[in-house]
Amino acid sequence: MSTRLEPVEVGAPPGRLSEWVIAPVRFNGFLGLSTTRNECVISPEFSCFGHQWRLQIFPGGEEGSEDGYVAMYLQNRTEEAIEVKSNFIVKHPNGGEDVSDGWVNIVKFSPKGALGYDFARRSKLIDYLVDGTLIVEVHMRTNK
Repeated sequence: MSTRLEPVEVGAPPGRLSEWVIAPVRFNGFLGLSTTRNECVISPEFSCFGHQWRLQIFPGGEEGSEDGYVAMYLQNRTEEAIEVKSNFIVKHPNGGEDVSDGWVNIVKFSPKGALGYDFARRSKLIDYLVDGTLIVEVHMRTNK
C-alpha cells in the first residue's frame, strides 16, 4: 500500500486571471528622441498589482535589435517577483489595425527585473503618432 502526498506546487498554479489593467504611456516628441542604438527613454513609474513599473523604450533599438526596430522593456521596480501576462499595444490613430505584441504565457518578472523585445519598426510607429506622441498601452493581468 502506498501513501499519496499532497501535490507540491512550483510557481503559480494555472487559474483564473485577473481582468486586463491598461496603463497608457505617452512618449511625447517621439520623432525627437535619439535613434542611437542602446539609448533609451524611461517612463515615470506607474502602479499595477501592488508593484511599481516603468516602460523603457529604445527608439533606435537596443544592442541585439534588428536594424530599424524600436525595442520595449517592461520593468518591475518592486523588490518582489511577480508573474504577469502583458502586451504592448499602439492604437492606430484613424481606427486602422493596431500594432500589438506580447508574451503568450504568463512570465515571471524578477525583483527589479525587466523583460522586453523588438516591438515594431520605427518607420511604422511614426504613422501611429498622435500630435507627435507615441502612445503605448501596457496591458497587464495576473493570477487572482
